[in-house]
Amino acid sequence: MENKINEEKSFINNNLLLENRKLLKLTGVEKVFETNETKIQVKVSGNLLTILGSALSVEKLDVNSGILEISGEINELKFSNKPFEKTNFIKKIFK
Repeated sequence: MENKINEEKSFINNNLLLENRKLLKLTGVEKVFETNETKIQVKVSGNLLTILGSALSVEKLDVNSGILEISGEINELKFSNKPFEKTNFIKKIFK
């Protein structure tokens, strides 16, 4: 039996719908890296998307279908084709 826990879905296409800066609907979501009230980072069709705002909340997440819905005050959307890397605290100190 194969272990599919860490297997990521891969999507070629994605859609983004922002309604009045209060509700964001995304498709093509492959992985969620970080969520808190001011920042959400996800992998969307191979790219890193950072959502910044206040009172951010994940309303719906379906990783099998690649669907994510976020509510809150959405102030900024930043796309990057750089892979997401968590910064190691020790490496940061000795850099």
